[in-house]
Amino acid sequence: MALAHIKTLIEAARAKGLPVIYTTGERRSDNWDAGSWRWKSTRGDEAGGSPGGGVDGNEIVTMIAPGPRDIVIKKQKPSGFFGTNLASYLTLLGCDSVIVVGTTTSGCVRATVVDAFSLNYRVIVAEEGCFDRSEASHAVSLCDMHAKYADVVPLAEILSYFDRLPAGLFDLPTGSPAVPIKEAAE
Repeated sequence: MALAHIKTLIEAARAKGLPVIYTTGERRSDNWDAGSWRWKSTRGDEAGGSPGGGVDGNEIVTMIAPGPRDIVIKKQKPSGFFGTNLASYLTLLGCDSVIVVGTTTSGCVRATVVDAFSLNYRVIVAEEGCFDRSEASHAVSLCDMHAKYADVVPLAEILSYFDRLPAGLFDLPTGSPAVPIKEAAE
């Protein structure tokens, strides 16, 4: 059910020209770079896990697949910020806030929310746009994030906010050449 809500949010963001940024896990096919995942989690070798287990759990499903203007960030740890260039894209785009959705609420979503909060972004979590293996972990994580790091709000509230935004807030830079220092000083 969360995928339908995520799809609705993505479509609304695209319609307003808001940046849509995905994060997904990535490892070598031999899993050599698994790092701490190797000793903490055995799920990487299970079906539905990462390489070697059949279906790749890091695959972005077709229902919410990236569009031509979307950015895809590859990560190796739970947070979308840790060891990635996510913050540099947000800086380039002039973003001061992020809306977070995805899986798992208690893992990657929470880690990304805490790091975004720590980097002084205003953080919003779309309540219906997150899911977890355990309903208890999901509920406790949403409650805890709302109490400490983010505004956990219903999707309808986010969509209503989007409706009030002007279009074209986040056009990508045109790539025009920089003005030489000498010319800028004159």
